[in-house]
Amino acid sequence: MTLRKPEDENSTEDSSQDAMRALEESKRRYLTLFETMAQGVVWQDNTGRVTSANPAAERILGFTEAQLKARSPALDRANFPLRDDGSLYTYEDRPTIKALYTGQPVLGAILGFPHLKLGELRWIRVDAIPEIDPNGGPPLGVYTVFEDITDRRRARMEAAETARKAVTILENVTDAFFALDKDWRYTFVNGRGVEMAGRAAQELIGRCIWDIYPDLVGTVFEAQYQSVMNGGAPVTFEAYYAASQVWYRVHAYGTGDGVAFYLRDVTAERRTREDSIAAARRQREFMRDVLFSVTNGKLILCLEERDLPGPRPECPGILLTQTEGLRGLRRAAEEAARAEGFIDDRCFDLVTAVSEAGMNAVVHAGGGVAFVRTLPSQIVQTWIIDEGPGISFENLPRAALEKGFTTAGTLGHGMKMMLRSTDRIFLRTTPTGAVVVLEQGPHAEPSLLLNEW
Repeated sequence: MTLRKPEDENSTEDSSQDAMRALEESKRRYLTLFETMAQGVVWQDNTGRVTSANPAAERILGFTEAQLKARSPALDRANFPLRDDGSLYTYEDRPTIKALYTGQPVLGAILGFPHLKLGELRWIRVDAIPEIDPNGGPPLGVYTVFEDITDRRRARMEAAETARKAVTILENVTDAFFALDKDWRYTFVNGRGVEMAGRAAQELIGRCIWDIYPDLVGTVFEAQYQSVMNGGAPVTFEAYYAASQVWYRVHAYGTGDGVAFYLRDVTAERRTREDSIAAARRQREFMRDVLFSVTNGKLILCLEERDLPGPRPECPGILLTQTEGLRGLRRAAEEAARAEGFIDDRCFDLVTAVSEAGMNAVVHAGGGVAFVRTLPSQIVQTWIIDEGPGISFENLPRAALEKGFTTAGTLGHGMKMMLRSTDRIFLRTTPTGAVVVLEQGPHAEPSLLLNEW
């Protein structure tokens, strides 16, 4: 027979004590985790009766552990929770019961239930894990781990509703709308966009715009889209797309995930606008010709800058204001005329004309600047430039031909006098100002006609 040494017995006893301490420490840690974890944990036996629940489960479900333990499976059988789509779970399909019946885990189930304390519907995400009988029998019970996802679900539903409303709006706008990701792939196209593209939505979504429309590369479309994609400001532009022979107005802006743009066919609009511009120009040309004719060639309406008698002067000018400049303008004109040998009447006529023109700039435009220079052919040329609202085209005939006529924005009653006193008047008027150029020679020029206008 083998006798144990005293030290062997002591060693065995120490090992047993270490094992017991380790087991107690493991239990303590488990209980600490069970009591402090943020997820709810509920243990149910093989009849579905709750046997334990942690504080998080009490908070999330709105019942104390004692209340949960007191609830009978029969009561739970009559209270079916909601699925994520709003339909009711059957008793057998509830995650805990299904795990007990099948012996298989049920993971990620979404469950909605009325929270009696809060008075509202709450939502949880559930993992139900059965405890397997090592002897091969039915599950011994089931433990359920769950988290409250109400706030996340609400935010998701609100985001989905916002997205739905946005899609509804985009589907009902009259413009085509397209969205591209950072790889230039279509992510959204509305119904009008499908019509305009002549392709089904599924032919666009997920594909690169440059692969579908390679002829856009190198055009203003690509340049503007690239600018926005690279962080540039939103842009609005009009451009012609040769493949469809259509003018488009485009508004493009960055989205953070790429670029989006509205597209509108403005071909007819541009044609109407161009026709209107052409008609207005024909009207101005007609007025130019009429005024030239009835004034015996003295009033020349300049429709373009190039129609003026040379470039604008660059020499220092005479500033015209409410308080000064007009006297200096008259003196400069008279000195230039005297230097060219003008007789008194011609000098007087020139001074009268430039005085009236200068006064009109002061009265109707708040001031301006005047230049007096002499041309090689003994012509004294006086420029008067202002930055007022310009001269109304519809009032030009009356301003030129009717004595005493004046309205804001016209040359006023001095126009008739200027035409009588000078050889030629060049007039250019725009919404941002007017240019009047008076020319006078030493000798009166004979009129082609004898109209007394």
